[in-house]
Amino acid sequence: MGTTSTETAVITFRDMTEADVQAVVQIEAESFHDAWNENMVMDELNNALTHYLIMEANGKTIGYAGFWLVAGEAQITRVAVIKAERGNGYGNVLSEAIVNKAWELDAEAVTLEVRESNIAAQRAYENCGFVSEGIRPNYYEDNHENAVIMWLYRKGK
Repeated sequence: MGTTSTETAVITFRDMTEADVQAVVQIEAESFHDAWNENMVMDELNNALTHYLIMEANGKTIGYAGFWLVAGEAQITRVAVIKAERGNGYGNVLSEAIVNKAWELDAEAVTLEVRESNIAAQRAYENCGFVSEGIRPNYYEDNHENAVIMWLYRKGK
């Protein structure tokens, strides 16, 4: 897919395959209150509407991201980096890669929901050009936290 160099690692992206399911489940467990299990990840992988990227640093899986593409809109479902690599800017790199994948597939817009308290993720999305366009009250089941709805529209098409 692509390669990006950071100060400490060569970052590559590729489409997720069935061989990645265990690594994704581990990243899920570290990242989300509503972590997906193996069956859920397989369901996403086998859905014709979904597209998932694996991010590797020097050949090791360190993150993944994906979206559903419906009627020209890419709804980001997950963006996650392994805990040991957080704080190194990889969330920004991964967010940019998944947006570029959506543009490659002719999406007109990309949208997502993010926890209101997750300021780091909001900043990563803003760095990619996303703008907050509203709140979904009580969106998250675990603690009824609000979600910030963010959108990015394709330019120049």
